[in-house]
Amino acid sequence: MRRRHKMILFHGVPEQKVEDTTAKITGLVAEHLDLSNFSSASIKQTYRLGRSSDKPRPIVVKFSDTAVRNKVWFSKTKLKGTGITQSEFLTKSRHNTFLEARQRFGIGKCWTRNGYIHIIASDGSRHRAECKLDLNSISSNQTKSPTQIPVASKNTDKVIVSRVKRVVKK
Repeated sequence: MRRRHKMILFHGVPEQKVEDTTAKITGLVAEHLDLSNFSSASIKQTYRLGRSSDKPRPIVVKFSDTAVRNKVWFSKTKLKGTGITQSEFLTKSRHNTFLEARQRFGIGKCWTRNGYIHIIASDGSRHRAECKLDLNSISSNQTKSPTQIPVASKNTDKVIVSRVKRVVKK
């Protein structure tokens, strides 16, 4: 992750057949993020990820300095309502772990910071994960959903799940 600490992914930036991604990101930062002293010299490299499709591909931006990267990263709330989002450029294995953590614990309970996945468990405790084994080490009883009790229907012999039994935490 050391090589990726100066990188950010920009999602939702409209794509054209011929484009200068550095100029596009510089204009985006100048227009929406209001950062002083930001220019194309603050960016080392930009490129689009993946193959062309009907959706715009994310843009990988490598900044010249971590301080500039952090200024851009922490001003991301100014992008609300624009359809453009930022994310960390994680390795494939960490990205898959992050997606699984979001499925297990919920989108609002998982985030990344400096390449690590941070999770708030159902009991409120915070955990840091790097791989799927770390997710499994978080107590399994915290991730279980409430159990359902089957209730038989009067007309048929089918079992229909009609209500949820609450699980009491101790």
